[in-house]
Amino acid sequence: MLDRLPFYGQVLVFVGFAVAIVGGVYYAQLGDMRGEIAKLEEELAVKNQEISEGLAIEQRLPEFEREIAQLEMKLGDVQQILPTGRETGTLLAWVKNLGDQSNLDLKSFDPGVLRPVEFYQEFPIEMQVIARYHDLGLFLDRVSKYSRIINVDNLRINASRGQPGKTIQASFTATTFVYDGQRPVEESE
Repeated sequence: MLDRLPFYGQVLVFVGFAVAIVGGVYYAQLGDMRGEIAKLEEELAVKNQEISEGLAIEQRLPEFEREIAQLEMKLGDVQQILPTGRETGTLLAWVKNLGDQSNLDLKSFDPGVLRPVEFYQEFPIEMQVIARYHDLGLFLDRVSKYSRIINVDNLRINASRGQPGKTIQASFTATTFVYDGQRPVEESE
C-alpha cells in the first residue's frame, strides 16, 4: 500500500507515524510527570503551610518566653509556700520557737504520713500544748501569718489542772502541704 504512494507521500506517512509514536510516548511520559508534579505541588503547599505556622509561632516566641518567666516566678512563689520536702526539722524548730514566744508548753509533736492530693501532699502533724487561753490564741494567730500554708483543725481544748498559770490543755492537727512536682496538673479550661 505504501508502494503506490509517491516518495514524498511515503516520507510524510513515515514522519506521521514517527510523530504519532513520539507524541504518544511523550504524552505518556508527560502524564506521569504531571501526576508527579501535582503530588510535588501538594507537598510544597503542605510545607509552605508548615513554614507559615512555624513563622507565626516564631513571632509569638517572645510572648511565650514572657509567659514562661511569669510561670517560673509563680512556681517559685508556690514552692516557698509549698516546699518540695517535708522539712520536719525546720518546722519543728519554728513551732518550738513560736511556742516559746507564745508561752506554750509543747507536750507532743507527732508528724503523720504524707497523703497525696492532686499536685501536692498533705503533711499532718498532731500536736498537744499546755498554755493559757490567750497564749494559745496568740500562737494560732502567728501560725496563720507564717509564710507557708498551715491549716489547724480538730482543735480540742480542755481545762488543765496540772501546771500553775496554764489554764488549758489543747490538742490539734496542724496540716502543712508539700509540693509534689511528680504529679501532672490537669488543665482546666
